[in-house]
Amino acid sequence: MVVLLWCGVGPLHRGIQLLNQETCMQSRARTAGAFALATFSTAMTAMLAQSTAFAHGAPEFPISRQYNCYKNPSLPACQAAIAYGGEQAIYDWNGVNQAAANGNHKAVVPDLKICAGGQEKFKGFDLARGDWAATAYSPGADGRYEYRYNATAPHRSLNWTFFLTRDGWSPTTSSLRWSDLEQVQQLGPEQIVTSGKTYTMKLSLPKRTGRHVLYSVWQRADSTEAFYACSDVDFGGGSTPPGTPSDLKQIGQVSAAQDLPAGSQVKLRVFNSAGNDLETISVSLSAAATKSVWLGQIATKANQTSGYLKVGTLQGGTVVVPSGATVMDVYLQNANSGASYAMDVVLPTTPPTNPPGTTWTEGASYTVGQVVSYQGKSYRCLQAHTAYVGAGWTPASSPTLWQAI
Repeated sequence: MVVLLWCGVGPLHRGIQLLNQETCMQSRARTAGAFALATFSTAMTAMLAQSTAFAHGAPEFPISRQYNCYKNPSLPACQAAIAYGGEQAIYDWNGVNQAAANGNHKAVVPDLKICAGGQEKFKGFDLARGDWAATAYSPGADGRYEYRYNATAPHRSLNWTFFLTRDGWSPTTSSLRWSDLEQVQQLGPEQIVTSGKTYTMKLSLPKRTGRHVLYSVWQRADSTEAFYACSDVDFGGGSTPPGTPSDLKQIGQVSAAQDLPAGSQVKLRVFNSAGNDLETISVSLSAAATKSVWLGQIATKANQTSGYLKVGTLQGGTVVVPSGATVMDVYLQNANSGASYAMDVVLPTTPPTNPPGTTWTEGASYTVGQVVSYQGKSYRCLQAHTAYVGAGWTPASSPTLWQAI
C-alpha cells in the first residue's frame, strides 16, 4: 500500500494539484486510519496463518506410513507411494491434515483417501499393498498399548480418536473406507503425557490378530485443524507367519548425522535396568563411510550378534536393515528385559596416513576422506561435495570442506 501526500508549500510537480491545508490534513487522517487498519489486518492474517501452520507431526510408534517413508524412502511400499503420489509427500510427512476439520472428520476425509487425510498430495499412502512395514504391537504389563506421537510443533489438544480395522479386513483388497474402521478409543488432553515434542498415550484396544491398521486423528483445541495417520501393526497370532517375533518391542531409534572418516569406531552399547553394561556391538571403519553406510553396518552386526536388540525396520514380522536409511528403529527382542541402549561414535584421534592424493581440480566431485594435492600441500575432504566451477572452493580457502594434512 503506497500513499503519496504533499502538504508543503509550492508545486510538487507540474500537472499535480496540491491539496489545500484543511483538505490535506483530513486526507492525512483518513490515510493514517486506513494504513493502521491495513497494518492490523496484515498482522492478524499473519497471526492466524501461524496458528494453523505450526501444528504438525505423525506417529512414531507404531510408526505411520508417512513418517516411515520419510525415514526410509527406499522401502518397496514407499517407492510405490512416491511413484504414484509424488516425492513431495515424504518431505511434508508431518502435514497430513485438514485445516477446517473441526471434528467433522468423515466429512472432510472421504473413503479411499483416509491415510492421505483427504489430500491428493498424499494419495500414495492409501495404496492397497501387503508390504507396508508393520510394527509388532503387543500390550504392556497393564494390558494397554503404548502410542507415541512425534509432534514437530506441539499444540493444545482437544482429543485424540483411534480407529482399528475390523476383523476380516485385508491390506491388499482395497484402500481404506470408513466402513473398514471401528472407533476403539478417544482420549482427552488429560490422558496424554508430554515430554518435549513427544506425546505418549496408553490405549485399550479390542482383541485382534494378524495385520491391521491403527488410524489416529488428532484434533487441535486451538484451531479447527486435525491431523491424520495410518499406522500398520501386527498383533501376532492368527494368520501371522510362523517364526514371527511377537515379543519385539520398539524402544527408540538410532540415527546417523554425518559421514565418518576412516579410523572411526561406532559402538552400540546395551545396558540392563540398573544401568550396567550387558554387551557392546562395535564396528571399526577401515575406510571413510557415508552416514547411511556406517549406520547399516552397525545395524547389520547388531542383528547378527546381539542377544538383546534388533535394529532396522519391521517387515512381515522380521527386522531388516533398509538400504540408504539414516534413521532406524531399535527393538527389544524380549519386551520384558528392561534393556536400554546408547550409540557412541568415536572419531580417530590421529588422522590415518594417506598417500599423496590426486591434484585438486575445479568441477570435480569429492568424497569424505579423499586426499588431494593443491599448491604443493595435501588436503583431506571433510564433506562430500562438487567443486563447482567459479565457486572458489579451493582446499586452501575452504576449511569447512578440506583439512590440511
